Amino acid sequence: MPPAPPPSTGASRPRTPWTLLAILLAITTTSYIDRIAISVLAPTLRDEFGMTNSEYALVVNCFMVTYMIMYSVGGRLADLLGFRKALSLYIIWWSFAGALHGAAAGFRSLALCRFLLAVGQGGVWPAGMKTVAHEVLGPLRSLGVGIVNFGSSLGSALAVPIVGWLAVTWGWRAAFIVTGLMGFGLLPLWLTATRKSTKRTAAAKINKVRQVSWLRVIRYRQAWAGFLGRFVSAGAWGFYSYWIPEYLARERGLDLAGIGLVAWLPFVASGFGDLSGSGITAWLIARGWSVNRARKTVLSIAGIAATAGLGAAYAPNISLAMVSICIGALGFKIASVNFLSLPSDFFPATHVGTAFGFSGTGGSAGIVLTNAAIGLVLDATGSYATVLLGVALLTPAAVAVTFLVAGRIEPVRELVELEESATQSQTDVA
Repeated sequence: MPPAPPPSTGASRPRTPWTLLAILLAITTTSYIDRIAISVLAPTLRDEFGMTNSEYALVVNCFMVTYMIMYSVGGRLADLLGFRKALSLYIIWWSFAGALHGAAAGFRSLALCRFLLAVGQGGVWPAGMKTVAHEVLGPLRSLGVGIVNFGSSLGSALAVPIVGWLAVTWGWRAAFIVTGLMGFGLLPLWLTATRKSTKRTAAAKINKVRQVSWLRVIRYRQAWAGFLGRFVSAGAWGFYSYWIPEYLARERGLDLAGIGLVAWLPFVASGFGDLSGSGITAWLIARGWSVNRARKTVLSIAGIAATAGLGAAYAPNISLAMVSICIGALGFKIASVNFLSLPSDFFPATHVGTAFGFSGTGGSAGIVLTNAAIGLVLDATGSYATVLLGVALLTPAAVAVTFLVAGRIEPVRELVELEESATQSQTDVA
């Protein structure tokens, strides 16, 4: 039997569901605003609750560790329940948990709120990517992944002004409540946009998902390629998300006002990386390149670009330092959005949630470990030079590991044949 064609190619030009992608972008953006809100409000919360550094670290880690676990759990549930039902449940859960932060009375209750938020948000990205795998066909699937992932950069950039304004105007409790309730406003749009999609999610395919266990999916080297690529590279995003303000204050001597003027720039660069990285890959595939050639070419270029962040360690002024960091963030995000596409390159749509969730667990674990390593290095050396070197090397190392483990980027034939069998069974019954 000849190899099955990659899921992202095809002779026809199917209609791209731009409205659905816009709603998914709004969902991921809003989820990131809820996630980042605690960072914006951290000084206020620490003062009000008298939290030590260790207590605040516990609050942060309650989210990160739970999120790491729930990425895989949430991805599997998206495959079992279907993306429409699963993401609806995730939106309801995370929105309630986000608003619940407004009732926190101390660091313990705040930590509990972060745990609950992570339970809901852990499945948002796997369910979103599963939706793209089902609904966006042809070369534009890579661009669809980039549009959805753009929410991480857009949400990070918008969180500071939105949460800050709400806190100054009505207080930090209101800031949590309002940003939490924003998710409920998106639920009707999501349900309306996906009403017809449920007809294409056949019960026979869901049954086949149940027959393929989570352990069987992660036994494939392609699943581990996605896991390791994100595990090695994601620490760079942890640095850009959590350490840039500290770097600007400690190494460059900026005050809070100065940090506010420039700290958003890496997120703009990373957002451009989401869209350009996915768009260029889609453009190459549309012009006849194989998924393997297009994906590996873009990943290789991105890995080289990501090393530019090292220049910040030696830049003579803040302007050149930020240029270096922005180019590094751009390179990382171009690679990241292509790593995010690997599960749909390798696995049929019925198993994308499971595979993507597993890779996301790797990414979350990488951020947790890298953040810990950054803290240890800074405590030992007091300098960001070693940190910037390590961060700059993460993306090219991840690209190399992915190429080594994945081999040729193409569908896993065994699971493709299983999906075709499920489709044929449904046709025979009908």
